[in-house]
Amino acid sequence: MSILKAQLLTAIVTLALGACLAVAWLHFRPLEIPRFARVDIGTIVAHQQQSLAQRVKPGMAPAEQGRLFEEAKAFGVRLDAALEQASRECQCALINSAALLKVSSAKTLPDLSARVADILKQSVPTPSAQ
Repeated sequence: MSILKAQLLTAIVTLALGACLAVAWLHFRPLEIPRFARVDIGTIVAHQQQSLAQRVKPGMAPAEQGRLFEEAKAFGVRLDAALEQASRECQCALINSAALLKVSSAKTLPDLSARVADILKQSVPTPSAQ
């Protein structure tokens, strides 16, 4: 066997083994494609604002105003916890719908707004707990 044939055979065997190793690596350690879901935070916050605005009355006692303010602050904490829980459930990153420019289909980027709203409803403190 000539030296050229031996070198060519070595190169082919080396490339084939490298390709086999790459295929095995990708089979056992697949590439992680980042997963995303969208949440319409604007609508969720608008519903909360509307709820609070309906309860605001002219001439409210300062204590009542303070309670509404504390409730609004607590909503922010609950919203953050609900977003965290939804993100853990789907094992994905959440994106605000307002930040999206274009989505090719609804399947591409699922909408978890309803799930976040459900979590928020479940975490509403009862009057007896306060």
